[in-house]
Amino acid sequence: MSRLNRREFLGTVPVVWAGMSSLSQAAYTANDKVNVALVGCGGRGRGLGSWFSKLPDSQLVAVCDPDQSRSGQMADQIEKSGAKRPRQVEDFRTLLDGNEIDAIAIATPDHWHTPAAIVACQAGKDVYVEKPCSHNIHEGRQLVNAARKYKRVVQHGTNLRATPVYQKAWKQIQDGAIGKVMMVKAINNQRRALYPVRPDEPVPSGVNYDLWLGPGKKQPFNRNRFHTAWHWTWEFGTGDIGNDGVHQIDIGRWGMNLKAPNAVSCSGAKLGSKGDAQQTPDTMVVTWEYDDLLYVYEQRDFTPYRLQAHRHDNDNIFYGDKGFMMVDRSGYRIFYKHERGPAFEEKWQDTPTHYQNFIDCVKSRKSADLLAEIEEGHYSAMLSHLGNISYRTGRRLVFDPKTETFPEDKEANQYLSRQYRDGYELPQV
Repeated sequence: MSRLNRREFLGTVPVVWAGMSSLSQAAYTANDKVNVALVGCGGRGRGLGSWFSKLPDSQLVAVCDPDQSRSGQMADQIEKSGAKRPRQVEDFRTLLDGNEIDAIAIATPDHWHTPAAIVACQAGKDVYVEKPCSHNIHEGRQLVNAARKYKRVVQHGTNLRATPVYQKAWKQIQDGAIGKVMMVKAINNQRRALYPVRPDEPVPSGVNYDLWLGPGKKQPFNRNRFHTAWHWTWEFGTGDIGNDGVHQIDIGRWGMNLKAPNAVSCSGAKLGSKGDAQQTPDTMVVTWEYDDLLYVYEQRDFTPYRLQAHRHDNDNIFYGDKGFMMVDRSGYRIFYKHERGPAFEEKWQDTPTHYQNFIDCVKSRKSADLLAEIEEGHYSAMLSHLGNISYRTGRRLVFDPKTETFPEDKEANQYLSRQYRDGYELPQV
């Protein structure tokens, strides 16, 4: 491969790769393995890498990270598990030319999710992208467009959709067990670490910090904007509503088949992280308005994850005119005015189902069979972004579901996209 600078490299993408979208379409045989490259080797990346190296129909052939220590640890982990050691790569884009890689699994910070996914789609690769699939609403829609245009299989990392209990719960709602549902509540309980203010410092050895920054604004290295801590900075993350809250948001939206809302409002604050380096709120109440339903999100990042005394996990609650249902990954419970209704309990555990589903669809080329097809991911990420935008503007916002814009608010529309750093612009679809 010729050596190109970043601008030249990304600038060639639409020309060189646009014609490749019809490639990699040949049917896989039953014994073929899907070659997967992992992009981002942090906490979530380690989980994805482990699954894709274990599945019978896939193999992890490369691990990519701007931090060499992280990719090295990931390669060691895979080798120790008995699988073939994947090769370490600093820049995932060097893998996109050729047929070595069939799919990439993206577990980078949020600001890289969509740019990496679109580039991969243009190169004829299928994509598993962690939640939230985008850093802003415009990105999410462009990723959906890329999946359609280049005929790629793109799965979103809202893996709770693989949990069997939800299908049973939705059947109860559809059968009218709680009557007409007029309010849904998603609850995100967490006990998050605090980040004291730290000074900037030199970039650690073995870290390609320019690549890590990618589309983000150029700024000095600071550990409060680096591994894990990036979640709580607007430049790179989306706060806990986009990090973990998106799971609960996705469940409630899925249960009622909700798409984009008509309006959003948010009250938020830093209550448990006062004086902390975190920029995003740790406490939020968001309301999305639909034609005949209110969808509410509660976030508390200063409480225990699971409140055992009340059998209360990160729940979704569906309020109907006959009763209400509390549902989480381990079961559901229905309550009426004077009695308990039907209940179902099944201890939750992470299984390979969501990841195997992606591999199955890569082989079959049937995106419709994905458990979390990318447009579903886009809508769940969108609700997270809308909550953040309302928080940042400080007001209720009317939203147009068709144009995915704020028709009455120029300031809010500025948050629909972002400024991309030179050399890391969002690829054109």
